Order: sequence, then C-alpha cells, then structure tokens
Amino acid sequence: MRDRPLKRIIPLVFILLGCILLGGGAALLGAAFLWRPVDVPDAFEWKPPLEQVDNTALAPATVILPLTGIDPADALNAALDNADIENAYALIAYDANLTDSTRIGGLLQLGSRYAVARQNRKAAICYQAAALLATLSPAIFDPAREDTYLQAGTGLRTLGATDAARMLTDQAFIVAQSSPALRRESRARRLNQVADAYTALGVSGLAAQAHTKADEALAEPTETATAPVRVPFSPTIGKLPPSTEVDQAMQTRIAAAQQLADDLEGNPPKRAADWPGDSVSQLSDALLTEDAARQTYYDQQIAIAKDPAVQLALWHGRIDWLALKYRTARGAFGIDLVPDWSKDAKTIATDWSDARGELNRLQEAQAAALPKAADANQASEDVLRRELIAARWGWLSGVNEQDLRGALADATQKRRDDKTTDLLVDSLTRNGKTIYLLVPDDSYGLNEKALPK
Repeated sequence: MRDRPLKRIIPLVFILLGCILLGGGAALLGAAFLWRPVDVPDAFEWKPPLEQVDNTALAPATVILPLTGIDPADALNAALDNADIENAYALIAYDANLTDSTRIGGLLQLGSRYAVARQNRKAAICYQAAALLATLSPAIFDPAREDTYLQAGTGLRTLGATDAARMLTDQAFIVAQSSPALRRESRARRLNQVADAYTALGVSGLAAQAHTKADEALAEPTETATAPVRVPFSPTIGKLPPSTEVDQAMQTRIAAAQQLADDLEGNPPKRAADWPGDSVSQLSDALLTEDAARQTYYDQQIAIAKDPAVQLALWHGRIDWLALKYRTARGAFGIDLVPDWSKDAKTIATDWSDARGELNRLQEAQAAALPKAADANQASEDVLRRELIAARWGWLSGVNEQDLRGALADATQKRRDDKTTDLLVDSLTRNGKTIYLLVPDDSYGLNEKALPK
C-alpha cells in the first residue's frame, strides 16, 4: 500500500521534468533565434547599387532635387540633412557626377544610418560599396583607402558580417604595410589601428603581427622614401557647343521640377496617388520636350565634332541625360513621372550603356596616344578601373565584367614591366564570385596567398 503514492508521484515527476525540458528547449530555441547571425551579405556578394534602391522608401521632400539643376553633392547633403537616407542612396546609385571621394563619404554615412535604422543588410551593402570604390578608383589615394577600409570594416563587424569585415581588415593590413605613399609615423599609426581591428575580430595572431610591423616602422633610422603622388589620368573635357533649344528646354524642366519640389516640401504626400497632379504633369511634359531637344542636339553635334575635348563633353552630356532618364523610367524619383519611359526602360538602359561605351573608347584612345609609354600604360589602367566601377555599379549593362578584368590584367602587366611602385589591382574569386583587392607587385597573382596569414 505504501508503494501506491510513490507510483502516483513518479509519473508526475516525469511530467514536470518534461515540462522543464520543453520550456528550456523553447528558451534555447528562442535565444538562438534572437542571436542568429544577421542577414548580411558575405565578402564576395555583390549586386549593382541601382538594383537595390527601394522606390517605396523614397521620401518626397528631397527626391526631386536632382531634377532642379542643383549640384549633385548639394542634393546628396540635402537628403542626408533631412534624414532621407534612401534618397541619398538613390543619388549615389544613379548619378555619375559625384566624385568618388564624395560617393565614398556618403556611403560610409549611409552605412551607419541604415545600421541605426536596423536595416543591416543595406548598411553592409553601403560599407562594401565604399570599399569597392576605394580599391578601384584611381582618384583615391592610399591614406584615404586605408581609412575607408578600417571604417567600413568596423561597420561590418558591428553588423555581424565578420567574413566581410575580416577581408577589409586584411586589405587594410596590406595597404598599411606596402603602400609607397605612407610615411613612417603614418604607417605605424595605421598598422596599430589594423591590429586593433584584428583584435576586435578575435584574430590575435595577425593583431600581433600588425603591432610588430608598427614597431618596426617607428624603429626605422630614416624616413622611408615615398613615391611621388600618383596623378590619375583625367583627359580634358571641352565646352559644349551652344544650343538655344536645349537651354530653353532645360530651364523649363528646372522650373517645373522646382515647382513640384516646393509643392512636395510644403505638403508631402503619403502615397504616390496624392502627388500634386498639375505639377507632376508639367514636369512630365518638360522632361519629354527636353529629351527630344537633347536627342537631336547630340546626334547632330557628335557627328560633326572633331576636337577630342568637345567629343568627350558631348558624350558626357549624353550619358548624364540618359542616367537621369533611366532613373525616371525606373520610378526612382518616387513616382512614375513619364509612363512612356517606364515602358521602355530596357531600351534606355541599353542606350545609356552604349553611350558610356563610346566615352570609354574615346578615353582609351587618348590614353594610348600619350607620348611616354609609362604614362600611357597608367592612363589605360585608370580608364579600365573606371570601367570596372561602371560595370559593377550597373551603368555598363552591355559589357562582360570578366572581359574587363582580363583587359585590366593586361594593362597591369605592362605597369609591372614599367617597375611601378604603386599597389596593383588584383582579383580573388571564390565559388564563382569575385572581389577586387590591392596588392604589392610581389603578391600579384597569388590569389588567396596574397592575404595576410
């Protein structure tokens, strides 16, 4: 009889234990869910920025500014000042008139702002885009590259994108060690920053290496000779031939865009359907009129232009207009401003890419014509680096990036034959995805072996 209570208790004990285990398991699963890695791209993932603009997140207040004739950098600052971060991102994605340094600064700002807004994937994309520009742009110098890698790497690490953060820290280590543009104290300071970045990533061995390299730099008895400042190839752009028709059409469009911008600022609509219809129609008509005037103008002037500087100006003008037209066609001004263009977006993209291809051919010819072979080789490399940026940004849809990469490798080999001291652009491919990195001559072509170990 004494065993009966015990027999009753035993099942209850198992039931309680089961509940505890189930509850503990649920808690562990919940913790695992909460602490799972954030959805951020890996170091090799890439998608053109203009493909990642969220048109539904564009804020009416500043989105029309690029159509009002304002300087692109001022439009970017206005969007950032107004906390319209998607507007700022769209401008960086579409407008080629921003300098690379301005674009990098904007992307680094956007990375931190998207992170605060808990848009971790977009934040990581901005950091990686800034790093790509730092690597490929011939207009960015090594100290600025180093700062970009370190800042973007820190941002990626805080987002949980540790593989991407590690790749940028490796790149920062390479530049800090091997750049001919860094003087002794600057090299040591940056190497210590690299060491701190490795420590934060838990890579103690490389952190120790970086500290050692910093000490060695400071211990050098004399200042290491630095290379002369590398001047990027920038062919002269001439003055556009005058056109009364284009000027009048442009002024009409600017006035219409300013009117719409004023209307939106005073009473920003919550839906596209609520945009002021009269102002939208006026701007739409003005854009169509300007497009017709510009097409006629560029066709006529390009056919007769003989001066290479004027030819460059004409192709730059056509490209700038097609970029604006393509953004309009994709609804990236927050509303479908010109429905006819939206139906023909692919054709506009092809026209834009073809125009940029013509500009590239002109620049390549001018680079090859430089009297000194070493100057011509550097200029050709600079043109190809800019073409790679355009391809990655989505501005050169009709070009195979692998072909550009091969052409750049050929140009880089010529620079190696010239005994250049510059860091060289190399590529690294994993699982069919490619990234670009800067390496010294003795590490060129080593692939994974070029990375710090």
